Amino acid sequence: MKIITKISLIGCLLASSIALAGTQADTGSKKASQECHHGAHSRMGQGADGGERFLNRMTDRLKLTTEQRSSVEAVLQKSKSQMANLKEKIQTNRKALRELKQNGGGDGSQVQVLAQERGNLVAASIIQRSKIRNEIQLVLTDTQREQMKQMREEHKHGHHNKG
Repeated sequence: MKIITKISLIGCLLASSIALAGTQADTGSKKASQECHHGAHSRMGQGADGGERFLNRMTDRLKLTTEQRSSVEAVLQKSKSQMANLKEKIQTNRKALRELKQNGGGDGSQVQVLAQERGNLVAASIIQRSKIRNEIQLVLTDTQREQMKQMREEHKHGHHNKG
C-alpha cells in the first residue's frame, strides 16, 4: 500500500474514532453500545444474551435442524473468547484516543500509533466475523443460505431507513 493511502486511511480511522469518542464520552452505558449501528453485529457470538438471541433467531427463521443448531452454537462458542478479546482491545483503544483528545491531542506520533492500532483491531474483527459467517454458511443448506442472504438485505435496508 502506498504511503499516501496509508496516511489517508489512518486519518479516516482517527476522525471516526474521535467522532465516536465524542458522541459517547458521557454515555458509557450498555444501552449506548446497543444503540450503536455495529453493536448488534458485534454481539453475534458474544455472551449468553447476544449469542443466544442470534442463535434463536437463526433457528426460527431458517428452520435449523437440531444438528445444525448444535453446529452453529459450536462455531459461536469457539470464537467467543477471541471476539471478546478484540472488543475489549477496541474499547481500550477508543478510551486512549478519547483521553488523548481531552488532554490536548498529544503529539502526532501518539495519535498515529493509536490510529494504526485501531485499524489493525478493526481489520482483525472484520476478518474474525467473516470466518464465523463462512463457518456458519457451511452448516446451512442452499435454501437456508439464500434465506440468510435475504434476511441480511432486509436488515440492511430496514436498518438504514429508520432515520
